[in-house]
Amino acid sequence: MRAMLLREFGDVSNFTMGELDTPQAGPGQVLVKIAASGVNPVDSKIRLTHPPFAPTLPAVLGMDLAGTVEAVGDGVTDLAVGDEVWGCVGGLADLPGTLAEYVAADVRLLGKKPASLSLHQAGALPLVAITSWMLLHERAQIQPGQHILVHGGAGGVGHVAVQMAKAAGVRVWRPPSPPRKRPTSPRTWAPTI
Repeated sequence: MRAMLLREFGDVSNFTMGELDTPQAGPGQVLVKIAASGVNPVDSKIRLTHPPFAPTLPAVLGMDLAGTVEAVGDGVTDLAVGDEVWGCVGGLADLPGTLAEYVAADVRLLGKKPASLSLHQAGALPLVAITSWMLLHERAQIQPGQHILVHGGAGGVGHVAVQMAKAAGVRVWRPPSPPRKRPTSPRTWAPTI
């Protein structure tokens, strides 16, 4: 299978297309044919800085995916061949990444893709959606009728947090973008309702 391989940490020139054997679904895993994979800032940080959680080289980076189950490993009962799935499944430590044609992924890190999303839409959401959900519902414990301020409300995590908060009945406020990102007409602080 084709995959984007990180061969050395550092410059982007070390990140090139390569060939790997197609993985097999092990116990508790499914083999997913990847239709879309998101790229997150952590992928660039791994490539540049070689943090302790970086995979062994050569490595396939990428955490997010959406795709179709091609094979099911032993013990898997919740997913079947042909199911469309999405998740945040790898690219760290010993977990294979998603910037490839296929990945053998732990079923606990996947879910059935919502019918309302295309595979490409779903592939861009997992990490930012998980981060937004945890911030809003687990850390801030938002409740309907509250007001919150979301800095960076136009960014990756921020724009998803704004939508999740509004869906939960929370009034959302966003400060204006920094000068370098502002449109030509001035903006003021306003709710995003």
